[in-house]
Order: sequence, then C-alpha cells, then structure tokens
Amino acid sequence: MGFFSRIRNAGRGSTRPRREGERVAAQGAAGQGTGGHGLFGRGVTRRSFALGSAAAIGAGMAVISLSSCSSGEVKETTGDPQVVDDSQVVAVLDGDYEAADCPYTASQTFTLPLGTLLFHTGGTWAAALLTPESSQHVNTLGALSLSSGNLSTVLDAPTQGQTWQFYDVRCTDSVYAWVEIDYATRDWVLVGQAFSGGDLAGEPVQLDSGSIDWEPPRFTTWNTSVIWQKMPLATGNASSEDSHCYQWSVGETEGTELMVSHGRFATAPRVADGILTIAPRVKEDEGTYYGLTALDLTDGNNTKRDQLVLPSGVAPFEAVYMNEQFAFSIEASYDGRGSLGNMGTFIGREGGPYVYVRREPLACVAGKGSRYLVKAQTSHFVVDIEAQTYATLGAPDRSVDYGDWPASEGIVDRFLSFATIRNAQGIPESVTARVFDL
Repeated sequence: MGFFSRIRNAGRGSTRPRREGERVAAQGAAGQGTGGHGLFGRGVTRRSFALGSAAAIGAGMAVISLSSCSSGEVKETTGDPQVVDDSQVVAVLDGDYEAADCPYTASQTFTLPLGTLLFHTGGTWAAALLTPESSQHVNTLGALSLSSGNLSTVLDAPTQGQTWQFYDVRCTDSVYAWVEIDYATRDWVLVGQAFSGGDLAGEPVQLDSGSIDWEPPRFTTWNTSVIWQKMPLATGNASSEDSHCYQWSVGETEGTELMVSHGRFATAPRVADGILTIAPRVKEDEGTYYGLTALDLTDGNNTKRDQLVLPSGVAPFEAVYMNEQFAFSIEASYDGRGSLGNMGTFIGREGGPYVYVRREPLACVAGKGSRYLVKAQTSHFVVDIEAQTYATLGAPDRSVDYGDWPASEGIVDRFLSFATIRNAQGIPESVTARVFDL
C-alpha cells in the first residue's frame, strides 16, 4: 500500500512531497478536502530570493531576506557509499533481540475532535490542524497542551486572504510556523511567528513563497527557529534548480542558508538535541547518491557532525540523528545495493553495525536514551539497543486501520501519539491522543 493510502487511514500527514496528495488524504480523513503536493510549484529561485511580495506587504506582514552560512567539515567519515552485507546487520525481529514487556504506559490520555492532526517537535505544546469552525474555512490552526490536554485555536483564518487555506503546521514552545496555499492559483507561503503559552505573539513573518514549479516546503521547528527546505518539483520548469535548506529564528530579519543540494533533498528536516538531519544529494558527478548529514545548530557554525552516504540510487524515507548515530528508514527494496538497500528502519553510522527493524517504515523514529520508537502497522515497536530487546506499544481500542500515529519525532522527553477511534457502530467518532513519559 502506498503512503497516500496509509496517510488516509492514519489521518495524519507528512511534508514529504514525493508522495503526491498526502495532505489531501490526511485532511480527507478529517473531512476537510484540500489539495496535494503535485499541484504546487513555481517559486522564487535562489538568484531572486527576496521575500517581499506585494501581497505580503499589502497585508502588513513582515518579510525576510536570506544570507548564506557555510558549514564545517565532515568528521570521522570517508564519504564512501555504505554497501554492507548481513554480517553488519543486527536484525531486531529476526532473532537477534529478545521480546520484552512494554516499558511505557500513557501518563495522559485526551479525547479530541474527529479530524484533529497533531505535530510535536518537542516541548510542552503540539501544533494541530483542526476541523473547520465555520463554513468559510477548510481548517484552522491550533495547539495542544501536553500538560493539560487543552486544545485551543491559534489562528482561524489564513493571513493571505479568503481564497487561501492552511496546509501544514509545526510549533515549539517559542515559535509557530505554518504553510498557506491557494489551490486556485497554486501559490503558497511559509509563515513564522513568535509563540508563547499557547498564543501567537508579535507579527507574522513571511519566510518563503512559491507557485507552480516549487513544492510547499518540508519544515520543522526547533527552539525559536523554523528550518525548511526549498525544492523544485521533480518535474516542471524549475526541475534543474538547486534545493536549499534555510533557518530563521524569531526576531531575525534574515534567514540563513544551511546547505545547498544539487538535486532534491530526500527527507524532511529533523532536529534532535540541536542536531539537524537532512539528506542532500552528494557525489553528484558519480551518480545518484544521498548523504544523511548531521549539522550542529548549537555551535554557531552549523558544523557538519556526521554523514552516512547510502548506496547508489537508494533514497531514504526518514532520517534523524540520535545518540551519535542515524536512525533512518528505507521504504522500498533495491536489488544489488546490499543490506542498506532493504526496506525497513536502521540505526547506525558509517562502518556499522546497523540495528535493523524489518518492517515497512511509516514515520520518523522517536525516542530517548537507548530506546527507539519505530512505527509499525497499527502500533509501535520499542527497541532498546542497550538491553537488546523489543516490545510493542499497542494502539487504543477501536482505532482505525493504521492505529496509533506518532506526532513526536526525534529525541523527546514526552512521546505524543494519536489515533482515530470508532464508536460502537464502527464509525469514526473522535481522536485519542496519548502522552508517554520517556
């Protein structure tokens, strides 16, 4: 089953644009009916990236410009593609790890309106896409307190006007970011704003914009920053343009370019403990190679901490740098590419070994310490690489199809998941969100 179908059943989206229409599917599950990634494009190229559109200025929104910032050198890596065999793989579900009881029980359980989609990048708040509060809007933006379970509306109308709709959203305790789209014109904008105590603060800032040949950005939030990727669609007039990863922080007048990829990034940006993971094209003169790359956002230089180059043609599905190694997944099997060309989730770095979960990957890995939560068909595997055990974190009763879905990503103190729940007649009725203290 493709990711489009999976996300329709799970009721939750991702910003991964090569799976066309996944946000449509997610919002279709919520009864919202929006459009898909394949619709969007023509953006501002690097050579003309001044983010001061007349529409934004007319709306009174602040805009930013972007400057470049070089990264440090790769440390302790060769940059060689990692073609490995099964001798370097520890297969969690194939006898190399022992089954164990699940170490986690929910510390909080909340019942939310049907169609609620949650996104948690750390801290005490999760961003939410909410079902419409009036017939004038397809959806609204909200925030869920992981402490109290209070779900509040943050923004009920897009900043760009009545023809625009909300497309995607993320937040931390200090910054809130979202994408708006106009499905008639295929224009989109990325907006950021200060966030405090569940409410927006200050003024919204337009961070990026685009139209028919540039897809809506994959983005994340970290501390006071928004980090996003500007990429051309794989097909279209801008398909030969470079892709860029940028960072903007609350109060700044300029965004910073973190990395250029001569080709599309393979994964969405993820941040764990101040380390950003992205997957640019590398070794472009030799073929199609993706390099999982860890950048340190905390040292002031965006130093490249680590890199793992995958075999030729192997595209990662998700990747995040945790505990000095990459937790990454491959969503298809590639013949002749070695063990890292197999479908599943891996934990390791250049040289191996690699802990391997032989299941179709569905979402970004989350966890803390030696424990990693890996999304399975309806539940999650809890993989403990220190104890060499695995357990199952079950989904709530009566959850639909793909069951419990992770809202959290990377290293978190509290893991948030949510599931659409059926009533006694088998009809989807509400969303159950659960918080697990890690």
